[in-house]
Amino acid sequence: MVKSNADKRLNYKLNIWISILIFILGTSSLIVSAFSKENENFLLSFRYMTFNGTVFSTLVSLIVIALSFSKVKSEKAYKQNILYYFRLSSAVTEIIIAVVIALSFLPSVPDNPNLLSYDSFNMHVIIPLLTVISFLLHPSPAEKTGALLHLSCAWLITIYSAVIMTLIVFGLIPESLIPYSFLDVHSMPVWYIITFGLFIYSFVYVLSYWLTGMQERICIVRSEKTKPVGSK
Repeated sequence: MVKSNADKRLNYKLNIWISILIFILGTSSLIVSAFSKENENFLLSFRYMTFNGTVFSTLVSLIVIALSFSKVKSEKAYKQNILYYFRLSSAVTEIIIAVVIALSFLPSVPDNPNLLSYDSFNMHVIIPLLTVISFLLHPSPAEKTGALLHLSCAWLITIYSAVIMTLIVFGLIPESLIPYSFLDVHSMPVWYIITFGLFIYSFVYVLSYWLTGMQERICIVRSEKTKPVGSK
């Protein structure tokens, strides 16, 4: 039992330190990204899904840190379902961002980000990786994750897509500032945009299902290893 409690405390502290690292890297990367481009409005940074995803992941990490160091520092508070699903949504969103960026290096895709800069490398590689690890270390909720909850992980992507495409349709974002080629409703065929959207939502569902399953298995394995000798 002592070993079990020690393992839980170690896991708890490791998750806190990862959350602190995400918060530091996220905050510094957002600042660098927002103010690194000359003669560009700060608000234009929000046209990128990467920027919005990093904002979300940074805020979720801040909530984890605040809960950990507040008077609500208890395992019950840390296991709250709302926090669990926020972290799941954050992990799914960050993986989507990383995959989209990876696909952007294909010869047929015109978007080609520079991953060598401080903010870009953090937001596209390091933060997605740390966010997934942080979620996998999070305790599982008591009940199973339902099908609708798996799909609901795409809420941030849905809001972003709806807002950005509305701005593009009404010309509030000029063609030269469209963040991703597959969002260009003026030049891309409708079937292409719909197909890409269906692919994203299907991928979100598969990712959410895979992440929750992996996280549950990690919790089970960890519980088995820390179970007192002779217990059943």
